[in-house]
Amino acid sequence: MLKRKRVGTFAASVGLALVMVLVGNSGTTLASDRSDQVDKQKAASDRAAKLRASLEDVSADLADSVIALEEAKDAQIKAQSRYDEAARVQASVAREQAQAQDNLEVASAQLKRVEKALALSQKKENDNLINIGKIARQTYTNPSLNGSFEFFISGKNSTDLSTYARNASLATQIQSDTLKLVQDQIVGQRNSQAEQRELTLQVRKLKEQADAALKSADAAKSEKADKLDELNKTVAAKEKQEQDLNSKKGEIAKQLEQAEKDKQDAQKRISEIDAKNRETKAAGSAGTSTAGFTTGSIFQGPIKGQLALTSPYGYRIHPVTGQRRLHMGADIHAACGLPQYAAANGTVVSTRYEGTGGNTVTINHGMIAGSSWVSVYRHMTHFASSPGQRVSKGQLIGYTGATGRVTGCHVHFELWKNGSVINPIPLP
Repeated sequence: MLKRKRVGTFAASVGLALVMVLVGNSGTTLASDRSDQVDKQKAASDRAAKLRASLEDVSADLADSVIALEEAKDAQIKAQSRYDEAARVQASVAREQAQAQDNLEVASAQLKRVEKALALSQKKENDNLINIGKIARQTYTNPSLNGSFEFFISGKNSTDLSTYARNASLATQIQSDTLKLVQDQIVGQRNSQAEQRELTLQVRKLKEQADAALKSADAAKSEKADKLDELNKTVAAKEKQEQDLNSKKGEIAKQLEQAEKDKQDAQKRISEIDAKNRETKAAGSAGTSTAGFTTGSIFQGPIKGQLALTSPYGYRIHPVTGQRRLHMGADIHAACGLPQYAAANGTVVSTRYEGTGGNTVTINHGMIAGSSWVSVYRHMTHFASSPGQRVSKGQLIGYTGATGRVTGCHVHFELWKNGSVINPIPLP
């Protein structure tokens, strides 16, 4: 936000506000009336200056806020788009992962069925082998079946032997055919088992890849969601800030309108008093100089001794704000606590803290040589005079300090002639 020239605005208002206090016995009442109006105008001008500066600050803040809000909304739209895309990708990957899970479950179930069928076939094979062995043993050893052992020890003839042999061969052949069928089935089932195992392995790898892809998509979606949530909060905060600034701007504008009215009313009265002052042709005296002061024909320096300028009157780069602005007075080298004195006879208009000017003394010197003169002394550490006090040239009014917006202790001395600030050095 740009820095505001508040000191200049305020000082200009002071210059417009402060005009001579009518001197002489015939002008006592008029001077008192004018002094009251000066106080009213100065208060209104001071309030208007501060409100105007505040309004400028608020307007600048509001402009910055509007720009920042638009930028935040643009970022919000982009973040929403990125989140929507991440959500779309995540949903697609989730479907693929679910499909991979289903495929793995189907493949695993099929493998179990193949392995179970193979186990049953192997059991049948084993049972058939056992049955063939039993038939052989029973055929040749069991007497009830007319086995070969019984044949040799009995008196049976060859015809009986032939019949027995055919019966035994037929039983064995039946078992052998069954065994061959089962064994062929086992070979096929083992091939199916190998193929199903390979298929299941591939499906499991695809499932693992799908799991990894889903995990990555979940993380991306979560990250985009966090960023979107952050921007949503930023937009909400900036919208609230803009509302507050708009409200504040409206309030200040109303106050400024009233302050401007007060200022105009006081200025009108001062103009009337100035006209009467000119009619009376009142003139003040600058008084005699105090020994040891650097003096001009009307004014003397605000401190004793030679005046060593550290920053003259005119446009400069402000040492604190870094902005180019009018330096309305002359900065004079002086240590903290060094006494400061009235530059000429006059009436103290105000002694108060004035923002960047710090503790400030303002003196109205009245009409001198046909012109209205006001002197201003800023950044004091504390005062040695009070509003309404009549002071003489060279009289103590306060002590040097570093209040307000400064980089160190020094004297800031201003002179206003007919409502306009002038270069105070060399002294008029």
